[in-house]
This record gives sequence, C-alpha cells and structure tokens, in this order.
Amino acid sequence: MSLEMLERALPALTELIAPRPGVGAPGHGLRSRSPGTGCAVDWKLIADELGTELPVDYVELVRRYQGLVIDNRLGIRMPWPGWERWYIDATRECLQELEDCWLTRDSGGHVPYPRPRGLIPWGGSIDGDTFYWRTHPDGPEAWTVVVCGADDVWVEVERDLTGYLAGLVLGEIEPCGGLSKGFPGATPSVSVDDGWRRHLTGG
Repeated sequence: MSLEMLERALPALTELIAPRPGVGAPGHGLRSRSPGTGCAVDWKLIADELGTELPVDYVELVRRYQGLVIDNRLGIRMPWPGWERWYIDATRECLQELEDCWLTRDSGGHVPYPRPRGLIPWGGSIDGDTFYWRTHPDGPEAWTVVVCGADDVWVEVERDLTGYLAGLVLGEIEPCGGLSKGFPGATPSVSVDDGWRRHLTGG
C-alpha cells in the first residue's frame, strides 16, 4: 500500500507538511519532509550494513515524517540523516534480543533476520509492543507485518507497513497487545519530532 493511501486514511499527516499561514520563517513551524528536500538518509549505508534494502513505502514515510508517532502510543523506528549508524546499531540490538528469545523458544516460532523469512523491527508502542517486518525471498515489497504484543501474543498481518497503519486507523485491523480496542480512534493525533521541537496535529 502506498504512502498516499495512508495519508488519505490519516488526514492529520498532511497537516505536518502543508504550509500554514504566517509560518515559514526560520525557527518557526514545520519542516517539509517531501521527498528530495533537505538532508537525505544514507539508505545505501543502511542496506549495506543490514544486508537488505528496506521497503519503498517505509523509505517514503521516513522522507516525509521522521520521528512519526500515532496517537502518542505507536512510534515508527526511523533513521536520521547523519545518524544512520545509530539506527543500524539499534536494529541489530533488537535483532539480538529476538535471537535470544528464539533460542529460549519465546519468540512464537519467529526467527530474526537474516534467517529466511526472519523478522526486522520497524516500530514499538509505549505499552511494550514490538512491530516487525517478516522478510520474504521475493524482496522488501513482499514483506508483511508481525506484531509481538506486550502480552507475548504474536500476530501476523498480510499487509505492508503503511497498509497496516492505514488498517488500524480505518478499523480494518484489530489492535493487539497493549494497544487498546478501538486504537487509534476516529480522529487520531499524529506527531513528529524533528530533533528540535515536537509537532502535533489532529486529535
């Protein structure tokens, strides 16, 4: 599912990049995250270090909304320009934690990447849930979503990342783990943290 479909499901997103009256002077308002503007994430470095490219819908999401949080509960892991090593190290740390769980048979049968169809983390909730991609031999565009709930219940969803988020917003996908029933509600807020200030819309 494309980023545009997520933006239609969650209109508050577009407010984060839309110009606002009286806003635009340095140090004020929102920074546009439109593709091609500002500093770029070194995706080649990330791919080389992790051994795989990441899905296109995720790359587009990062370009527009770095530091994205939905309804102050579900956050998406994202690299920052110049901080790619931090993202790589954090991803590896999470993979090692999953490896330890797999070795003790606490991973619901799921294996960490780079094992075939292994998981790679892409997000988490304040309630202790972890969100993963399940990798696929056909490449990143065939990856789907696996959720490890804070209650150690594992759920698989046959959608890509943006499709999963849109499904939550539209009520097509039942929230699991620590996310309460009905999350994120009819008019969820979205926020981004650009490293200097936190921006909030919706709600």
